Amino acid sequence: MTRRSTLGIRNLTIAAFFGCLVAVQAAAAPPKDDRPPLAILVGKILTCAGEPVTNGTILIKAGKIEALGLRSEITIPPEYQVIDQSSRFAMPGLIEAHSHVGGSGDLNEMVYQTNPELRNWDQVIPHNERLKVALAGGVTTICFIPGSGTNMGGFGALMKTGPGAPEDVILRAPGVLKIAQAGNPERRGGETGSGRMGMNYVVRQQLAEGREYVEKWDAFEDGSGPEPDLDLRLENFKPLFRREIPVVVHTQQYQVIQSTIRMLHDEMKLKVVIDHGTFDSYKLTDELVRRNIPVMAGPRGFLRDRDTGLLMGIVSEYDRRGISILGVNTDAPVIPQEELFFQASMAVRYGWSEERAILGLTIQVAKALMIEDRVGSLEVGKDADILITTGSILDPRHYVTQVFVDGRSVYDVKKDRRRF
Repeated sequence: MTRRSTLGIRNLTIAAFFGCLVAVQAAAAPPKDDRPPLAILVGKILTCAGEPVTNGTILIKAGKIEALGLRSEITIPPEYQVIDQSSRFAMPGLIEAHSHVGGSGDLNEMVYQTNPELRNWDQVIPHNERLKVALAGGVTTICFIPGSGTNMGGFGALMKTGPGAPEDVILRAPGVLKIAQAGNPERRGGETGSGRMGMNYVVRQQLAEGREYVEKWDAFEDGSGPEPDLDLRLENFKPLFRREIPVVVHTQQYQVIQSTIRMLHDEMKLKVVIDHGTFDSYKLTDELVRRNIPVMAGPRGFLRDRDTGLLMGIVSEYDRRGISILGVNTDAPVIPQEELFFQASMAVRYGWSEERAILGLTIQVAKALMIEDRVGSLEVGKDADILITTGSILDPRHYVTQVFVDGRSVYDVKKDRRRF
């Protein structure tokens, strides 16, 4: 029997198994949703989708926002539980673009410089101790990624920080590919990839192999080519090269980001997110704007310019020069996850507008990670991930008093100890 025939029989067997599994699942009754419908009365709602709403009401049902508007215009059904937060603010949950605290520690396999076969959603630990404190700081969604010990650490997951089983909290897996250029993955052992030229070579070589694999599968699926052999090492490149997920890149400094732009965007045609973008890299903003590449800057937020001697706000410089999708990150646990909003506060100190900073903690990050249909703003139909705060989250005198994730209250200072 040929290998092709063997593969065909195996695929038919797998398909039959999953067909039976789907039939059994379809026959089973869906689990009962035990989340009560809620009506939250709020003094001021920052929707991150338009103008703020003063004296507003948010209706939540089955984990989604059902209605939002002026209190005088929203009728609360009698079966809804009313939560009165009339003296508070409400806003979307914060989104972290670069986090390593979603599971059992960093994923750094240091033998090879590129590891596309690796993934970290098998090590997710929902609502772990670090995530519990993150919630108290208002972070409800994180981009949980491998570390930067190698050029291509593997694929990461987008996940919620609230409680539940892994399948309950994972938004998308694979969620992103993690690439690190310069700095952390540089080695001194003399192997290929020790320096920047070698690192660029191994990244380009690995991506070219992945692209060729996806092109063969695309040709097979549209009927223009033979069925390729299955290669589990390269499977997760499919959503990447089909531009269904982005690559988040640990990249910083002018010269390094030039390589990021040239290789990952121009040559490989990938959806790219600059994840760090610190030091003098803001001077490349014109090139990033031309390609509509998002920047999630940080956690280093300022730089003393060598030419002028002035202390420059890195995020505000990106903003002033025209980056439209702009946010911040903590690289948690480098900076504690719960201090994400401090990164935005420091950016405001150096010139970022408060309005843009709020968007840079929420909807702009969601757009960069391609999950804006689910999170990032308070709009009808989106996940009910909502923060209740004593005032503007950018003001360190104010704090989070209650957090809802998927319509469920998961942190409340009235019931829980204040964690942050």
